[in-house]
Amino acid sequence: MLSQKLKKSKRLFSYLLKDTSLRWGRILHYVIYLFLCTICSLWINLGSAGLEPADRMASKRFIPVWIGTVLLLLVYAILIKYIHTALVTRQRFSSNTKLNFIIYFVYALCIILAIHGLILEVLLPDKPGLVLLSYAYLSTDFWFFFPVVLLYTLFIHKFPEWALIQWPPFSQMTIHMAVPDPAAPVKPKMLLLQAGSVDSARQSAGKNRDSFVQIGSSGTAALPDAATPLDPMITQADETSLDPLLILWQCERNRPALMVYLLRQLKEEELSGQKTIKCLQAVIIVKEQRSADVYRHDGKFCRIDVTTKVLQANPWLVKISAKVYVNMLYFRVPVNRPTELELNESIRSELQRLLPEKRFKKLVTPSRALSSNLNEFWGILKTLDETKLDEEFNLV
Repeated sequence: MLSQKLKKSKRLFSYLLKDTSLRWGRILHYVIYLFLCTICSLWINLGSAGLEPADRMASKRFIPVWIGTVLLLLVYAILIKYIHTALVTRQRFSSNTKLNFIIYFVYALCIILAIHGLILEVLLPDKPGLVLLSYAYLSTDFWFFFPVVLLYTLFIHKFPEWALIQWPPFSQMTIHMAVPDPAAPVKPKMLLLQAGSVDSARQSAGKNRDSFVQIGSSGTAALPDAATPLDPMITQADETSLDPLLILWQCERNRPALMVYLLRQLKEEELSGQKTIKCLQAVIIVKEQRSADVYRHDGKFCRIDVTTKVLQANPWLVKISAKVYVNMLYFRVPVNRPTELELNESIRSELQRLLPEKRFKKLVTPSRALSSNLNEFWGILKTLDETKLDEEFNLV
């Protein structure tokens, strides 16, 4: 009894310690941003003063202008990250990475300069013409303001996880479907689509919170809670009639439905008789120097010959730490624990022999520097190609 209480108190203490460290880390993050914006504000407002910064600092307007510039820089930082999320992370206009970057770069600079010019017009109404395009401004203060915006725009593209505020990818639109009359006969296909609408409604702020599909040892599967009444009807259907699951994925981006569909299609073979494995079979990949360790969906372990470039090219494989990639077909992010990953229960039960709880938690805990990769995955979810899961890796 005493030992159980000690264990519970230890777990509670470790949770509070972890939560406190994350909170203090975030506060430090904001303090650093505020400090850097303060320094940049001084650079912008005193740069054109040359060798006489004291005269400008003695002005009555200097302090309000200085504080106002700090606030403006913080707002610009938030806006640049918002534009980056909308245009690059979500691939708003194109799937071409270089084209997305060019659009983001030009769009962000134009928006910031336009807003800054409007603010100058409001603050300096006595100046004739457009202040931002005036020779006096372009030859002085502009060259101390523009490089700061330019460098931060490039910095956010290179290190999006270090943004002031993380904008989660925008939620997908929920399709509201009419609830059929219980007395009327409903086809399994329609009911599956309705279950997908419930699943889509559970997605919020870029965090996919879909219910997991349970896969038994016999290879049969059950749909999420909203579709459990359909099980008898589905089992009576033809085994090859898997179109409703595929439609559910295509219409609602329901990953559990796609998981069931693909695993039913997968022909299991003995590991000794295989020369390759599919990306679908990999749940956790730990990249080593010349190979990678793979924990498979069926509870087996193998090694593959693969490069980091190949792993990064597959959008289903998300890098969450220095060496670890996870197949997001099998994972979700819990609503109340946004910094953790949760594996499908059936797949987890298969991997318990290979991965004890402590080792498993260590592998699937995203690092702070790479946690933004999860947000980027939710942002491209609706553009993902399921055929990428058929990509094959050579066994060592």
